[in-house]
Amino acid sequence: MATNSQSAEQRELALVGKVEMRIALTDSDAKLETTLKTYLAPLLLKLASEHQSVRNKVMTICQHVNTRVKPDSVQLPVAALIKQFKEQHSSLIRHFDLLYIQQGVERLSASQRAELLPVVIQGIADSDTHGATIFNLLLRLLETFRLPPRGDREDVELRSKYEIRDEDAAYLAKWVGKFMLFTPVKSPTQSCRGLTPEDCIFITAQSKPDVFNPAQGGLNLPRTKVLAARLMASGFFNDHERFLPALYASADTSSLISDVGEDMMKRTLPMTDLEDETLLQQLFMLYFGDGDAMRVRPPLRIKILGLLGRSQHSTSFSTKIMTLVEDGVAPPDAGGEDSVMSGVAAENRTSLGREAIKLRSAVFAYVNYVARSGAQETLHSIAPRVVGRLRDFIENQGWPKVGQNEDLVSRGYAYEVIGLLARAGPRDLLIESNQTGLDLLRWLLNSLARDTAGNAITVSIEESLSTLITAIARFELAPYEREVLEELLVEQMTLSADLEANKRLRSTRYVTVRLANRCLPFDSVKARWIDVLGIGARDDRAEVREEAERGLNPYWYQMLRGTSATGAEQISFASFEDVIRQFFGGRTIDSDVEPMAVVVEARKAHKDCFVHMVAFARRVLFHEALKEADMSPGLDNEWDRRIDAAAETDPKARSALKAYIRGVHHKSPQSLAVLQSALFESLTAEPSAGQVRLIEFLSLVPDASIARLTPYVEGLLPVILSNHHTPRLTAAQAFGIVATHAEVSKSDVRSWTEDMGLRITWKTAAGALVNQIHGTIVALGYLHSRSHYRGQSAGDAHAFTQTLLEILKDSKDALLREATFIALGQLCMFRTVQLTSAEVKDAAEQIYDIAKTGNEQAILCLGQLSMIVDKEESTESAANIELIEEHLHKLHEVRQAEVHFSVGEAYSCLAVGWQSDALATKLDIEGPLPALPARSGILGQITDRFITDATNTKPSLKKAAAIWLLCMIQFCGEQKEVQSRLGKIQQAFKRCLSDRDELVQETASRGLGLVYEKGDRNLKDDLVRDLVSSFSSDKQTGLAGAVSEDTQLFEPGALPTGEGSVSTYKDIMSLASEVGDSSLVYRFMSMASSNAIWSSRAAFGRFGLSNVLSDSSIDGYLAHNPKLYPKLYRYRFDPNPGVQRSMNDIWVALVKDSSATLDKHFDAIIEDLLTSVLGKEWRTRQASCAAIADLVQGRVLDKYEPYLERIWTCCFKVLDDIKESVRAAAASLARTLTGILTRSLEADHSSTKTASAMLKHVLPFLLSPSGMESSAQEVQLFSVVTLLEIIKKANGQTLRPFIPELVERLIGLLSSLENEAVNYIHLNADKYNLTEEKIDNMRLSDVRGSPIMEAIERGLDLLDDETMTALRPRLENAMRTVVGLPSKVGASRVLVSLSTRRMPVFKPVADDFLKLLEKLVIDRNETVSSSYAVAAGYIARGASDKAILRLYIFAKKLYFESDGDREAVTPRKSVTAGELMFALAKHSSDRSNNLASSILPFIFVAKHDSKKTVKEQFHNTWEEAVAGSRAVLLYLNEILTLADTHLESAQWVLKQTAARTVADAVMSVAVSDTGTSPDTAKVLWPSLEKALGGKTWEGKEVVLGALVKFVQTAKTWYLKESNVADAITK
Repeated sequence: MATNSQSAEQRELALVGKVEMRIALTDSDAKLETTLKTYLAPLLLKLASEHQSVRNKVMTICQHVNTRVKPDSVQLPVAALIKQFKEQHSSLIRHFDLLYIQQGVERLSASQRAELLPVVIQGIADSDTHGATIFNLLLRLLETFRLPPRGDREDVELRSKYEIRDEDAAYLAKWVGKFMLFTPVKSPTQSCRGLTPEDCIFITAQSKPDVFNPAQGGLNLPRTKVLAARLMASGFFNDHERFLPALYASADTSSLISDVGEDMMKRTLPMTDLEDETLLQQLFMLYFGDGDAMRVRPPLRIKILGLLGRSQHSTSFSTKIMTLVEDGVAPPDAGGEDSVMSGVAAENRTSLGREAIKLRSAVFAYVNYVARSGAQETLHSIAPRVVGRLRDFIENQGWPKVGQNEDLVSRGYAYEVIGLLARAGPRDLLIESNQTGLDLLRWLLNSLARDTAGNAITVSIEESLSTLITAIARFELAPYEREVLEELLVEQMTLSADLEANKRLRSTRYVTVRLANRCLPFDSVKARWIDVLGIGARDDRAEVREEAERGLNPYWYQMLRGTSATGAEQISFASFEDVIRQFFGGRTIDSDVEPMAVVVEARKAHKDCFVHMVAFARRVLFHEALKEADMSPGLDNEWDRRIDAAAETDPKARSALKAYIRGVHHKSPQSLAVLQSALFESLTAEPSAGQVRLIEFLSLVPDASIARLTPYVEGLLPVILSNHHTPRLTAAQAFGIVATHAEVSKSDVRSWTEDMGLRITWKTAAGALVNQIHGTIVALGYLHSRSHYRGQSAGDAHAFTQTLLEILKDSKDALLREATFIALGQLCMFRTVQLTSAEVKDAAEQIYDIAKTGNEQAILCLGQLSMIVDKEESTESAANIELIEEHLHKLHEVRQAEVHFSVGEAYSCLAVGWQSDALATKLDIEGPLPALPARSGILGQITDRFITDATNTKPSLKKAAAIWLLCMIQFCGEQKEVQSRLGKIQQAFKRCLSDRDELVQETASRGLGLVYEKGDRNLKDDLVRDLVSSFSSDKQTGLAGAVSEDTQLFEPGALPTGEGSVSTYKDIMSLASEVGDSSLVYRFMSMASSNAIWSSRAAFGRFGLSNVLSDSSIDGYLAHNPKLYPKLYRYRFDPNPGVQRSMNDIWVALVKDSSATLDKHFDAIIEDLLTSVLGKEWRTRQASCAAIADLVQGRVLDKYEPYLERIWTCCFKVLDDIKESVRAAAASLARTLTGILTRSLEADHSSTKTASAMLKHVLPFLLSPSGMESSAQEVQLFSVVTLLEIIKKANGQTLRPFIPELVERLIGLLSSLENEAVNYIHLNADKYNLTEEKIDNMRLSDVRGSPIMEAIERGLDLLDDETMTALRPRLENAMRTVVGLPSKVGASRVLVSLSTRRMPVFKPVADDFLKLLEKLVIDRNETVSSSYAVAAGYIARGASDKAILRLYIFAKKLYFESDGDREAVTPRKSVTAGELMFALAKHSSDRSNNLASSILPFIFVAKHDSKKTVKEQFHNTWEEAVAGSRAVLLYLNEILTLADTHLESAQWVLKQTAARTVADAVMSVAVSDTGTSPDTAKVLWPSLEKALGGKTWEGKEVVLGALVKFVQTAKTWYLKESNVADAITK
């Protein structure tokens, strides 16, 4: 009743009192420890009592306890206190719990402390105000907690095993991260970088002074950080939680910490979303600081910038980016914060530290990334300010002269970023909207010219300017903006002309010319003027001139701007008047200034580029004229040559030019006169400057314009008398044109004629005088002929002609003869003189004698001579015509092919005179055609003769006739005699297409094109039908030609037979008859036929046939017969360059949209190629390989997936082709296919489907007998290389299903791909002073570094549980069946890799593979055995104890029960047993320690083997497994039991080993104890006595030594044992 009447307070006090009594009554530390274990935690709970007296009582007891527990021997119930701390919310209870926890933790053993770590982590997020103490406690526990290997299943399951909540992991990750940032500070008021003062207080356990002072019992900060980083890397945390701590750790100054952090980052970063807004905000806060938290240190800021540079979303933080740049280029603040950024004057700064330079470089690199990847809105907002700050930064360093000790790396970065931001920023940044001055561009150009920082900075400035060029090129410039840019660029060209005078270090011409070509339109005369000045920059680099030359060609101009120019309408030209005004002295040409004076002044000012400016002005004029006549040439890369050729040779173009120039003369005579004067000045001022097109121009302008040159005609005389051959001829013709003009005084002309006549002293001339006479004769020839045409007289032309005939007859000088041929030809063409029939005949004979040597001037003169002979006049005239014709015909013997074009031109003069188009351009003065010689029927006769000759079997005549026939169509094609014979001409040319001579083919091709142009629609379609029939059919057609007895099939010497060679069909018949094999006829004919087919196809694309097919594709035959495309596409890749070039010409002409055509006819083309690639002809196979490679590149897989397997099959078949070039083409195709596949594998996830589809086709094929198992070495090697590339590039999802088979096959390949020479050297090692062991070590090294092994390991890294299940039987099969050291060693390495890198998936099958190794570890090759033994050691890590015990029993059996093994020089099985045990001890020490009582006794016994190799192996194992001799005492009973068993062995070696074991055991025990204990002695004696028995053997003295030691140390025992004492006494 009394108890019930007690109040609650009294009951609590009573209860507490009892606990107090129990504690007080404990009289030893042990009892106190037991009592506290039970009552301390419950006692502290009473601190939450509502009664003050109870709480006071508990505190009093705690004071007593505190006194009693001061000795370190008293253990406190730490685990219970921690559990109570987490469960209770009373701050008082928690406070006292923590007091005793902190005190008790230090007294716990390492294992007990390790068990506490997970307990502390659980619920750590709920620590409230005690978080700092709990966190410090956790740091103290880190040292003792053993983390499992990373990636191990145990590691992966850590979080779930210890039931760690997400909030606990997040809380701990946050504070571990801050702990990584923590560094001790000197003053409590200071804060660590990246941390607030509160954070520092938390980490230092409420500002305890010595918390990280090891000397005062605190933690070692670097060591603790390493442990904390490793904890973060464990399975307690996920990637999201460990990212920031990993980042902080990776930037730590200690490599021990940063290495762990870097490793974490590598694994965490791929799983981290860097586009996350919250994460980016955190990174920016760390970089800039946040509130009381200062910014982090530079190394971490560099890391942060690197991460921001991988985030697209980070570029949207415009304010942050602007601040970052401001910070990056700002000078140090007053407090010296960082001392990282600098931009102040050199005299006020010191040199930057390496860390500072790195940080600024990182800032610029990030801004570079922003400029390239940022959104337009962001860039437009930041670019103007950032560019301004960067300019300030550069100028503060010193501009243009940089100061000393400046950061030049950052200077270069700044220039580059300016360019990038200017391109990405708003238009106003480059081209100001108000008062455009192009300030930024001007500043950069001046920087390029004047910055003194060196070549590296120059490169950066040029890169920045290149970026600006692309930016400005995008803008449409207003007229006033364009004008500013033009003036700026012209100014730069002017300043660069004299660097020293303008105080410049380097030229800006190259950038200036690029700006002009890319940013100004083609019709900008100032841009073209800049190009002209660039061409004249002889003292500058070659790139300037190349760029300038491109700018003057409209095609290359368009290419430079990234656009195409397919028609004249797509590009505008500057007007001719504007070009002349810009090029020749501004507006002075509009005044009355003499044009020649303007030209002379311009040449003096721009001597180096004068010729180019004249040439461009002339082409602009001609282009205007042709465009006006709707004859504008295409704007291709031959534009300038087309313009020149049209003006020189095309009659229609010349007519158009004359008409237009006549208009220009009336509208702008001064401009025309300036150009005319410039051409004249080019010839007279510098005759050696090169080709001048003065004659061509004079022949096009009206006489009224030529009149302006008459005052300067005497200027031609020095050139006529000069030593320069070409200018001399040009000046002579110009003299004939200008001097005969009506404006020239007749007396002057006669005076010049007389003076020149006096100079022709040809009989005694020598040296330079010959050149003068040469020029004089030519000039007089032109003068007399043009005077006669104009109805004037320039002197005695007859006398001059007689002089020419004398020179022709008597002179042997080549120059004089050339002058005579030219002059006589001109006189005859214009019928200036009349010669008698005899004179004509003699002249013809003499000219022919020279012509037959191949002299083209003589040949032309022979044709021109005929123009003064009228056939109808007399029989003598007709005979002379026939004589000249016959002489021309005999010239077919001339070997030089080009000469025959001159013969053809001469024939046209003979046949139709001035009606020949060849002479259309010879009339170089204004007026009608001269009178025609009377002709009738000659043209038809000549044409028929050529048609007949074109079928002649004599090669030289056939070639000549084909060329002559071409010339007749070219020059006389409009004449009715030729028109009526077009059909016959077509047949003749068709037959010539099959000729083996390439020139005959080309001539026939060109001729067919001309026939096509001249014919009607029916003729055109007939021609196309024949051509396509030859193309798309393998049957012989008219193109292939006929074979007669005298047909020459091969060149003499092509098929030698010993006494001669086979060349004609008759020869083949004779050879076949002699050999007695008539089939040779057909074989040779087949060769000739094939040759003819290929040759005719090679001729297709030359000289105009492309026009035939192109036209026909629109409205003719090909429009309805598209079968041409597959054949044509294949021929584009023919091995013969001629065929290839021809087919490409045709393709370009025929196919306007190549991509669309290929898509439309893709199936037909690929089918044809897949058929042809296995065809009979090697050319076809080779071309098909190249065509397939080109066809599949760049196309979507869906297009060719149905054909993929066939493509690979055909490719691999052709890889083994008999012809090397075909094999090379197949290899190229294979590389292309592999490249497509690997690019798909490397691509992002969107291509995974494509890559998987390709692998589905490719991998089975590569692994098939057609691939890796092919008998062809090239095929096999390529298959392997392709496989390795696939494995290297493919992602896990795509490759994983194929890994099991790949691993199996690749293991086998390790041996099959080994060089055969290795086996030879292995068998003959003695010959090369090598040992088998050394060779095997080299082979082992090769396997380890093999790309095949690398590929296997890449596959193993991608394994999952399902794939491992599939791999197991394949790997087992490979291990059982492979032969050769490389494969076996490779298999062992696969097991090692699985055990070390993929243990979680490998562990379920580890036991099976360990069992399998028992059968494989005994191999004839020591290296193989050792490799498998090592693999067994690694596998044991994941194997069960049962499997390891089985392996131990197997090794023990190998050692003790292997019959016959001991007799070998090297007991292989015993050594293998030692290797197995060593591998187990070394690589799986924790597992072997668990079975130490079984394994160590065996090792101890075996290490006493008499064989050195065996003994060393087990000795090393013992040293690896144990340390010191106490292990012998620990396992003494087991050792002696095993030794006793074999002391009775029938094998003498084992008996000796057991005896030595016993002796060693005795010695080890004696050494470890001051005296052998009685119990130990009792165990030792029976074995020692047995070992002493028996006969004596070599080495038995060790047993006797053990007996002595035993007697010394075990005396106290054996003296009591009389029987033992008696035995010893004996």
